[in-house]
Amino acid sequence: MKKIFTAIFCLGLIFVIGTTTYAKTVKDEQYYFNQGQDYERKNNRLGATEPYTKALEINPDFDKARIARAQIYYFYGQYDKALEDYNYFYKKTPEFGPAAFYDYRIGCKKQLNMNKEAFDDMYEVILAYGGQANVLKDLFAFAELHPELQAGLDPKTHPDLMEKYKDKSKNLRDYAQMYKDKEGNITNQKYYDFFINIAKTMNPDIILDVEYPTELPRKAPENSQVIETSIEVK
Repeated sequence: MKKIFTAIFCLGLIFVIGTTTYAKTVKDEQYYFNQGQDYERKNNRLGATEPYTKALEINPDFDKARIARAQIYYFYGQYDKALEDYNYFYKKTPEFGPAAFYDYRIGCKKQLNMNKEAFDDMYEVILAYGGQANVLKDLFAFAELHPELQAGLDPKTHPDLMEKYKDKSKNLRDYAQMYKDKEGNITNQKYYDFFINIAKTMNPDIILDVEYPTELPRKAPENSQVIETSIEVK
């Protein structure tokens, strides 16, 4: 009986040792992500890109590793590499899309002197949100800084985007109301015309004169917040 017990104990010990060894040697995407996090905690952020890359080689859809790597690339000025990662999220719909990490993505394009691409990206973000005040201001400021881009404010120069976001026409029309009837304010009139022109280009039959209740939000959203209304419109 003692010999049997000893044999069972030895087998159990071998199993435990074997399991522990296996756990130590299995290097999956989570293992490398944790390693990258440890590098960052030890203030070796740039070195963390290597284990993050290994994690993505194992699982290209491991978003946490890609986000972490993209942020490191961005803050160390490796904008071309950062843009590749941020473009991944742009193309990954519906989980992400054009509104995902748009500030970093546009920032990369600006740093790489991809001015036309940055401008078009801002334009699309505005459409994707159905109106986005912060990006709108950046868009007009960027157009003033680069006069060759000002023609791109005309929605007719973006036929693909007009078709892609056609279902946002009513949102953009409603969003324009925030800037309507601001007597003497040239900027607000410019923004109103911008959104109305887009809405009409998307949907020539859209009704522009709509009765809006007094509780319609009038303030432009902050922190990427989308204006929502409960208005029944046609």
